[in-house]
Amino acid sequence: MIVTGFYVPGWSEISMASPEKLNGMLTRKSSPTVVDVRGGYDFQKGHVPGAVNAAYNTIDKAGLPKDGALVLYCGNDKCPLSHLAAKTLETLGYKDLMVLEGGFAAWTAKGFAVETAAGPQQKKAALKISSISAGKLRKRLADKGIGIIDVRSEKDFRIAHVQGAKNIPLETLEGSLAALSKDREWVVYDIKSERVKTAAQLLAQKDIKVKELLGGMQVWAAKKYPMESGEAK
Repeated sequence: MIVTGFYVPGWSEISMASPEKLNGMLTRKSSPTVVDVRGGYDFQKGHVPGAVNAAYNTIDKAGLPKDGALVLYCGNDKCPLSHLAAKTLETLGYKDLMVLEGGFAAWTAKGFAVETAAGPQQKKAALKISSISAGKLRKRLADKGIGIIDVRSEKDFRIAHVQGAKNIPLETLEGSLAALSKDREWVVYDIKSERVKTAAQLLAQKDIKVKELLGGMQVWAAKKYPMESGEAK
């Protein structure tokens, strides 16, 4: 079956809902549960009104209702995540599943209402985040007062990561903040600077002490500083 440019063998047909159809469905008394399968940061910036956020890679643990229709969506028509999430739910026994055609981009292009985490309130201004060089972090690897967070995917983390780092992918970071000690200083890194900045902002907005690793994994690896592979110990 061809789905938004992706061939996925073995999939059963998942119904598609156009933005117009979904908008109409939301006005009904028995409206569907709309599920945004993107990461929490994208969800906060804007989502379909009333949508719940359940990242595609943890959707099996989201506890979504089985007694009604579910409409899933991700970023745009090139994004396969809503279809992957639908397939996961299908294997768990969910029956009434639909995917929003064109994703959130199509929804906004039609001019339909958008909701943000802040509602009508103004977004918080970005907080100034300090950074730490790879050399300084290396000297502090044994320091119990510092923690290191790798916000890359679990797959990338297992291949190689900074010694002692823990893996919390950016897409699930927001839900893990409560478990981070505010008595420690946390250093976050990735291979993409925008992902690091997003992660650092999430921590800072919860009053968690945080710094960005300058140059990320690229600089650390290039300097041949201590690294590990496999899952975090």
